[in-house]
Amino acid sequence: MEFDKTVESMRKELAVCTQTRSSDDIPWSWVATTMARLLSEHSSGISRTVLLTELEAQWHQIAMGEVLQIETLRTVAPFFNRIIKPPQSTVFGLKIDSMQPIPGTGIWVWRVSGAPEPLDAGGAKNADGHQRKRRAETQMDAFVHQRYYPMIEAHEFSGFFTSARTMFATSLWMADRGGGSGGQPVHTLLPTTALAFELRIQDDPNLPKVLRPHTDEQLLHNVFGVRFAGGRFVRSSVPAFDADQLWCKIELIGEPTSEWRNGRLTSYRCIEGVLEHEDPPAMVSINLWGEDVAVARLFKSGYYIGLVCPVVKPRAPDTPIEVEFGSQTITFVTCSIRRKASTAAASQFSIAQNESGFLDYRRYAHRVQLCQCRKDMINLTLIARIVAVSENLPYVDSAGTLDRYAVRIDDSTAVRDMTLWGELGRRASRMLPGQLVLLFNVDTSEENGDVVLNGSNETSTKIFNVSEMTCIPMSSALRSYSFLASLSQAANRYAKVCIVTVEPAGAHICDARDRLGATMLVHAPCHRRIERRDNAQFSGRLDNPADVYDFGCPSCSIDIVPIEDVVSVFAVRVRIDDGTDSVMAQVTPAAAKGILRISPAQLLELPGQSEQQGVLFVPRGREIAVSITTFCEPLSTEREVRIDAVCEAEDVGMPSVDIYN
Repeated sequence: MEFDKTVESMRKELAVCTQTRSSDDIPWSWVATTMARLLSEHSSGISRTVLLTELEAQWHQIAMGEVLQIETLRTVAPFFNRIIKPPQSTVFGLKIDSMQPIPGTGIWVWRVSGAPEPLDAGGAKNADGHQRKRRAETQMDAFVHQRYYPMIEAHEFSGFFTSARTMFATSLWMADRGGGSGGQPVHTLLPTTALAFELRIQDDPNLPKVLRPHTDEQLLHNVFGVRFAGGRFVRSSVPAFDADQLWCKIELIGEPTSEWRNGRLTSYRCIEGVLEHEDPPAMVSINLWGEDVAVARLFKSGYYIGLVCPVVKPRAPDTPIEVEFGSQTITFVTCSIRRKASTAAASQFSIAQNESGFLDYRRYAHRVQLCQCRKDMINLTLIARIVAVSENLPYVDSAGTLDRYAVRIDDSTAVRDMTLWGELGRRASRMLPGQLVLLFNVDTSEENGDVVLNGSNETSTKIFNVSEMTCIPMSSALRSYSFLASLSQAANRYAKVCIVTVEPAGAHICDARDRLGATMLVHAPCHRRIERRDNAQFSGRLDNPADVYDFGCPSCSIDIVPIEDVVSVFAVRVRIDDGTDSVMAQVTPAAAKGILRISPAQLLELPGQSEQQGVLFVPRGREIAVSITTFCEPLSTEREVRIDAVCEAEDVGMPSVDIYN
C-alpha cells in the first residue's frame, strides 16, 4: 500500500476511534505529517495499532487546545514543589499584584500570582476548577530587571503596573534572597527579560471579567499609534512616544537554529510579522539571538506583538523591515482576538485570504495536489516524487550569500519547481530522483508566470523522505508487497526479494584501501561525489591514503572541501529476484550498509582484496524486504531501479500481496 493510501485509511480509522463525524473533519495534512514524524522516530517498525493509538492521543490533545506548545501555567505554585521544579521552557501567565522597592537598595520587586484564564479556556466550575483557582492565588516575589526601570517613571506608562497588569514569562529561576523572619527563606524569582506584558482591549470577548476595567486602548494609541476597529488594528495617529517602536501581527514563528554571528555559533530564531495598520500592509522580520530566543516561546501565530526600543537594521528600498532585540527592548503582546471559542484543529473546507492576502492551508481538510497550487498559498502540505535536484545556486545580495537549491517534483497531476534555501536546501540535496517525499509548511510565489514552491528553516518547512523510512518495510500492516515483474516505469513500492549478487557500482573516487571500488568519497553534508581539484578528470582509487588531496564539491559550489568533511560511503549494485523477475538495482549508501551488515570504515580496514570480496559474497541468497523506487533519469527514457531502504525479511510478518498496474 502506498504512503498516501495508508494516510487516508489511517485518517478514516482515526475518525472512528475519536467519534469524529467524518474523516474530513481531521485535516489530511495533520494526519500525514504526524504519521511521517512517528514513522521516522520508530525506525525498527511500528504496528498499526500503536500508530493509531499515538494519532488518537495527539488528536485529543489538539481538541483540548494543548497542542504544539507547552501549556501556559497560570500559577507560581510549582516553584514551591520540593521535588520537581518547572523546566526552563515552561511558559507562565502571571499577574502583578503590587510593586515596591527593597528599602535602601533601589532594587524593585514585583509581587506576582497566576493570571486569570481567558474565557475560552473553559475553566471548569467544579472541584478541579476551585483547586486551580487556589493555586493561581499563590503569591511570590520577583525581581524586576533593570530594563524595565524606565517604565516606572515614564509618564506614558503611568499606572501601568497598578492595574492588574498581566504578563507572560519563561526561563524563570527561583532563589532565596535572604532576610526572612526567623531565618526563613524568601523565595524570589530572579530577573528575566524573557517576558512580554499583555495589552488588553475591550473588544476581546474572551477577556476575563476581573480585567475588563483595565484595558490599554490609550497606551496603544500613545505608544504605538494604533487602535482596534473592524476586527483588526488600524492606524490611529502618529505615536506620541519618543522612541523606536513596532506593532505587528505574527504570521510565522521560525524553528530555532544556530547561526554564525560575530565569529561565534549563536542560537537564532526569526519571527515574521505584518504591519496590518499600514497602507499597504508591510512585512517585518524580528530576529532573536542568544538568550532572546526564549522570548519566542511566549507567542503563537496570530498574536500581536509590540516592541519598544528595538534595534532597527538598515535596509534597502522595497525590502522587508528587519529588527532585533537590543539591551533596552521591551516586549508587549496581545493574544489572538477571537469572536468565539473554536477547536484549534478544526478542518477548513474553503480557504479565504488572510490580512496579508495569503491563502492559509494549515487546516485545510483535503490533500492538496500540485495542479491546485496557485500563487500566494502558505502552509501547504504536499506529497510528490523527486524529479531532479540542482547543484547549489548561491543567491548573492548586499546582505551576503545564501545557499539556494532548485528541486523539481511531480505528483502525477503536475510538475512544479521548488526553491529550498539555506540549511534546508543543503539537507535536501541528498534526495535522489524518484524518491517519495512529504513536504510540510511550503508556500508559493509566481516567477515569470509560473507557480514556484518555496521552503526554508525560517518558515519551518520540513521534508520527510518516505522512500528512505526503514519503518515502513519493517511494518507489514502499513504496506503491501509488489511483484518485481509488475513495477511500472515510475513507482514507489515495497517488495520481498532474494539477493543474487552484490557488485561494485562503477568508477568513483575512492580511498586507496578500497581494493574493489565498492566505496566512494563524498562530501558529508550533501552526500554528493567530490572532485579532485588538481585533476578534474581523475576518477578512481587514490594513490596513497596518507597523501593530502584538494577536493571540491560541485553540488555545494565549494572549491575546497575541508578534509574532515570527506567521507567514504558504499557504492554498490545488487541483483535481486522475487520469482517473477530478476533486476539489477542501484542501492543508497544507507541501504547498502544494511545489506552488507558492515560499515564502509570496517570494509576499508580489511587488508586484502579477497577479504573485501568476501563481504560482497556473504549476502547472497538472503531474503530482504525493500523500499524500491523505479524512475527515469532526467533526459532519459530508460527505467532505473533503486533500493532506498532495507530490512531483513525474517524481521517482519506476512502482509497481503498487492499487484499494482
